[in-house]
Amino acid sequence: MQVTAKAQVNSRSDGPGPVVLSMGPDYQDGRNAEWAAATPALSISMTVQEGPAADFFEQGSKITVTFTRTED
Repeated sequence: MQVTAKAQVNSRSDGPGPVVLSMGPDYQDGRNAEWAAATPALSISMTVQEGPAADFFEQGSKITVTFTRTED
């Protein structure tokens, strides 16, 4: 089984050095209904190096996060 969450980049700290990203749930059009019967709660923060990875996460952009259980 996997769970998919629709998220939005709420903020990003640009400056010299790493870029800090903060993401929360995307509420449009009933997104996240699969896993959230009421108002969904989701908080993701991530730090990436400047460059292509940071450029991918524009403020306000919408992303999909897939949670899949792994076995080590």
